[in-house]
Amino acid sequence: MTQGLPRIWIITDPNHPDGPVAPVRRALEGCPPAVLGVQLRAKRASDRQIVQWGHELRAITRDTGNALTVNRRTDLAEIIGADGVHVPELGLPPTEIRQHWPSVRILGVSRHDRRGLEAAERARASYAFLSPIFHVPGKTRPMGVHGFRAAIAGVEMPTYALGGVRPEDLTPLLRAGAFGVAIRRAVYASEQPNEAVRLFIRELDKHLPNGE
Repeated sequence: MTQGLPRIWIITDPNHPDGPVAPVRRALEGCPPAVLGVQLRAKRASDRQIVQWGHELRAITRDTGNALTVNRRTDLAEIIGADGVHVPELGLPPTEIRQHWPSVRILGVSRHDRRGLEAAERARASYAFLSPIFHVPGKTRPMGVHGFRAAIAGVEMPTYALGGVRPEDLTPLLRAGAFGVAIRRAVYASEQPNEAVRLFIRELDKHLPNGE
């Protein structure tokens, strides 16, 4: 079930001054393959713009050996040649996507509580982002590491912690049962995206010394 899934997802920020692609390119430079994944998320962008960014990100992730998904738009994910799609909690049910797009390899979902995780697992989602874990401006009350642990207890679907996650949070979250983490501000707010990602990878290596 976890085959081909990265341990760290980078969610794009289309509002960054350099655009969503350049920081990802810098972040992935020299990083090991298969550890990172990129989710192209640009809710207000036109289809044409999403496809343009998607082709650029597909070239980068193909060269670096990392996964690429597209938020919401399974049709655009197919045009781009992405590895899969990520749908919000109120998006299309995973069962419908599986039925109409059987070629989708990775099908991720966003969830905010245990009930949502259990529903996603029954619907055969590949993984879930559970959020918010820590404080994020404008989001609901964070659940923290203990809340995350309680929410995923007994859930076998790979679940990533999302929301204000820092490198030093990675080990406690992995010990709490997280398959990995999803980050955005950690990359896009950094002047050195590559170093920001490397800090997460170093913490990951401490927990998974054999690169599992």
